[in-house]
Amino acid sequence: MKINYLRVEVYRSPYGDCSNGGVSSRFRSLLLYCPDGPDSFDSESETPLNFCFIRHHDYSFGHACEIVPACVLESGKVVARPHHYMFGGNIGYTSDSRFSFLAGHYYPLKIHDRRE
Repeated sequence: MKINYLRVEVYRSPYGDCSNGGVSSRFRSLLLYCPDGPDSFDSESETPLNFCFIRHHDYSFGHACEIVPACVLESGKVVARPHHYMFGGNIGYTSDSRFSFLAGHYYPLKIHDRRE
């Protein structure tokens, strides 16, 4: 099964890496899941280490979203990797309009890829 993605640039903090070896510290760009993305990979082969998706949260005070590492289930569904991730200081962004459609706004997103 082909999984489409959008390439997102990683912007790192000038104060050093706080992601504790997360994907944003190892790659200059991330492959963000996007159903109508311009590029794709075969999910039956190994999922790229820098594959991510946007996770959305609805809170009583509003809506929030972040980029988290992802994996593809056998059914083809894209889900977060089974770990608790937190913000590691890096952000991701691309000027492609599909990014703003996925995120719901036009500004960069925090990358939650730090594990302890």
